[in-house]
Amino acid sequence: MTTLAIVAGLLGACGVLLIVRELRPAPPRLDAALARIQATSLPASTLPRSAGGREDLGRWLAEHLARPAGMLAVPRRDLALLDRTVERFMLDKLALFVTGLVTPSVFFGLVALVGGSVPWTLPVLASLALGVGLSFVPDLDIRSAARRHRRDFRYAFTSYLQLVVLEREAGAALNAALEEPAKVADGWPFQRVHQALTRARHAQQQPWRALARLGEDIDVRDLIDLAHTAEIAGGEGAKMHDVLVAKIAAMRHEASAAARSEANSRTTAMWVPTSLLMLGFVILVGFPFFSRLLGSG
Repeated sequence: MTTLAIVAGLLGACGVLLIVRELRPAPPRLDAALARIQATSLPASTLPRSAGGREDLGRWLAEHLARPAGMLAVPRRDLALLDRTVERFMLDKLALFVTGLVTPSVFFGLVALVGGSVPWTLPVLASLALGVGLSFVPDLDIRSAARRHRRDFRYAFTSYLQLVVLEREAGAALNAALEEPAKVADGWPFQRVHQALTRARHAQQQPWRALARLGEDIDVRDLIDLAHTAEIAGGEGAKMHDVLVAKIAAMRHEASAAARSEANSRTTAMWVPTSLLMLGFVILVGFPFFSRLLGSG
């Protein structure tokens, strides 16, 4: 039992050290910085490899364990929206999986140390279940954060299109009207739009194609629809003005409907705790009366 406790303690210490190491901020990636300023992505063979073992381990996990679909699918669009790497995502899953494996061993090791007796199958099953469960926590966290970011992006993009319309009405050219509003704002949605437009300008491409590519990367359908509609409308000022105004109205109507739906769902969800609270109050107030009534009968 003492040997088991020592092994469990060592495994727990290794797990704590691994978590602390993974929580430290990683150094900035050179390939990510180059991708923001270059029009085309660098080939995989020319990307600089990190000297640290963490990036190599994360890259190996992404190449061998990640799947395009299923339970092991990597939410690449969500990670692109949050500006996070697949390697870091896989390292987080590995760290939580190891934590789930180690924690039950430490607990049952302490139980054995104080003289308790548990079957060996219990810590094994508990470690596997907790490890697998914790390994899916990053997926839930990424998807939840991505939903919030997409909602914020749509709100900000509506404001951005309104600024573009104002620039066009002031007589600015189309490219200038698209780039100037993205320069003056500090929010991350404006920065992503500005980066996409800058890459398109350096590559001498149409800005709508850059916005469509950005929409595909971060899975925001409004960008793709607007880009396709703008390409059909062409470069005529009146048509572009009508397209932008119609898109702004549609996005605002959609945002208003989503806000009302969320408010209604939250209002409906509040009925459950309110009903339980009222039921508890009725039981608390009426219990002495019914108890006395039953006792007297």
